[in-house]
This record gives sequence, structure tokens and C-alpha cells, in this order.
Amino acid sequence: MNISSMALGLFRRSLTRPFGSSRKDRKNSDFIGHLWNQLLPEAAEPPPRKWDLAANSSSFRPKRVMPSNVEIKATIKDVTQFAQKAAELSQSQGTVIRQLDTFFNCNSGRLKLRDFMDGSGQLIYYVRPDTEGPKLSQYSISPTNEPQSLQTVLSDALGVKGQVKKERRLFLIGQTRVHLDEVDGLGHYMELEVVMRAEQSVEEGQQVAEALMEQLGVSKDSLVEGAYVDLLLNNQKTNAPL
Repeated sequence: MNISSMALGLFRRSLTRPFGSSRKDRKNSDFIGHLWNQLLPEAAEPPPRKWDLAANSSSFRPKRVMPSNVEIKATIKDVTQFAQKAAELSQSQGTVIRQLDTFFNCNSGRLKLRDFMDGSGQLIYYVRPDTEGPKLSQYSISPTNEPQSLQTVLSDALGVKGQVKKERRLFLIGQTRVHLDEVDGLGHYMELEVVMRAEQSVEEGQQVAEALMEQLGVSKDSLVEGAYVDLLLNNQKTNAPL
């Protein structure tokens, strides 16, 4: 009889008739434990559990599906003509909004506080690639009734990257927000924001944006990449004295 057969036999005996407290029973019990550890070391001491933090990141940082837009930004040469086309398509003269955007230092995406200059504002975080043409923007918005005090706190905590002051004329055309912007230090621009519906794909949003570009007379060579704050910062670097 080999060792494994002996251990198995004694183990089966222990199941049908448990060992007592006699010296012989205690020796048999110790012998089984020793053989079992030799034959199945993994059963005696299970290996330490390995945690894959990347695979289990959702346990530490819950993820959610953020609202999204498909966006386009372009320069405008003929402001009057663009405004007329936007008014015709939206059947309105648009709504004029004054905005002061303060951008804060942020490791990923962009974080800005939008002050509407009337005691109200929005804290906005968004992720968007810096490319020309239609691009997907995912965002999260929290309204505030104290934009100035919130700006102070965030400035102290994160530091300010830059500010953008503009007058925006907003037109609503279908599911798209059309912005005619006059940006301090930059000039006139237009933005399209196709507000995506839950059932829509990114490709469908791009088709909506490109079709509206054509209706508004926006050419591809007028498209720009990045945010207004990036354009302003680039201008400051370009015009900085050597």
C-alpha cells in the first residue's frame, strides 16, 4: 500500500468513525494531517488572493454614462450672413447670453466654471478630443447660485488655467444648439452642439452636424480644434516678447 492509499483509507475512516481522544487516535489524526499536507499542499494553505485593481477599478470608482454632444467649432467671416441663415433655420432671432468661463487646472478633460453674469452659473466638466471637424464631447454639469464664491474656492484649490469672456447668440435647430460667439481677444466663431439622444450613435450625430454645417454655409477649411481658452493661450504665447 502506498502513502496516498494509506492517507485516503485513514481519511475515509475518520469520516465514518471520528477519532477519539486516545493516544493512538491522536497519532492517527496527526499522521493524516501530515500526509494530507504533503499530498495536497494547496489544500493546507491556500495561496494569497491577488487583487487586480485595474480589472476591479469599478469597485473603487463607479462609472456612469455621461451625457454627450457631437460638436463642431469654426471661424466666421460673414457674421451677418451666418446669423440670417441660423435665424431662418431656427425660425427665431436667437437668445443673447453673456458668459465668463474660468478654466481650472485639471489632470484629465476640462473643468470650467461658467458665470452668466446674473448671479447664476454652472460648473462643467467635459472630455473632448482636440481635433477639427465633428467630435464627441461627454460632459457633466452642476448649476450654482454662487459662481463667484465657487470660483474663489476652485482657484485656491486647483489654480486657474485661463478665462474666456464672450457674448453668445443661441439658436435652437432641431436637436442642435447653434452658437454665434463673439469672443474677447479672438473674434467671431460658431459652434454646433448636437445633443445626442440615448438611442443615437456617434455616426448619426456626425451626420446631423455635417448636414447643418452645409446648410449654414460653414466650410471645412474654417474648422478649428481645441477650446477657446486654448486659442487664447496660444495667442498669448505667440505674442509674448522674446
